[in-house]
Amino acid sequence: MNSPVSYCGPMRLAHRGLVQAAPENTLGAFQGAVEFGCEGIEIDIQLSKDGEIIVAHDDNFTRMTLGHPTGFSNRHLRDMTWEEISRIELPYANHTLPDELPPYIEVEAMSMMPERLMGQEMGRDYETALAQDGRMAHLMRFADFDAWLATQQQPPTVEVEVKAPGVMKRMLEILDQSSVVDHYILFSGVPAFNDEIQQACRLQGKPEGLRLGANIRFLTDEMKRQVENMDLYEVGLNAECFTQEDVLWLKARGIQVLSNLGDYPLWWEQLCQMDVLGFKTNYACAFTAWWQEHGANRT
Repeated sequence: MNSPVSYCGPMRLAHRGLVQAAPENTLGAFQGAVEFGCEGIEIDIQLSKDGEIIVAHDDNFTRMTLGHPTGFSNRHLRDMTWEEISRIELPYANHTLPDELPPYIEVEAMSMMPERLMGQEMGRDYETALAQDGRMAHLMRFADFDAWLATQQQPPTVEVEVKAPGVMKRMLEILDQSSVVDHYILFSGVPAFNDEIQQACRLQGKPEGLRLGANIRFLTDEMKRQVENMDLYEVGLNAECFTQEDVLWLKARGIQVLSNLGDYPLWWEQLCQMDVLGFKTNYACAFTAWWQEHGANRT
């Protein structure tokens, strides 16, 4: 799977990595996104018992270990040390998405990786799936992700979504030493966590080059008042819930727009006509194929 060299559409941020290549938020998914040519990656972070920042969406292992023949776990990351977390195996089997789009519109309400990851829609049980693909992945620390990013010849933009409180002290320690800090956009979809990010950067100093964001989802009048008082490079808005006028209002204030998913051609058509920075996608391959056929002359 190779992305066309001539691609010039909206930035493609592989949502939790390229989830066709490996389970979400794992090194294989991040490597797959880079190899495909995605301009960006979106990752999620949690906090371990011993204060390590872990790249993971869920605060527990329940979903990501489904189907493991012996090591299924319900444990929460906040109750585990990094050493314990690093030993948990995450099956590839039934935990990747197909290249093809699903036969329905997948909007943000389904962004938690729908039932396809659990095997029901793929028509395979876990025993059969494991026999076909027995590979296992592991979670990683953000510090290790940062080290990996620094080895990339052309590092992608990385949206880092804060999913737990109390990460900023350790996060700023890592970013203060990072050689690729200017590739990060730090944000959250939780208002309290965005407040924590903004306050920590004001009080402790924002590392030079770091950009901040906020997943606000809807640009209401109240949200307009809030974003005008925040240090923001970009905001996330839900697919089909914003207009070109909203984009222009934000850009007039120096704020870029990223669409939250919207993995279906009808939204892709609209997206390519708006002046957005890019969009998060679970289907970078399918979008790129569509763009080559339909969207290239609309950007």
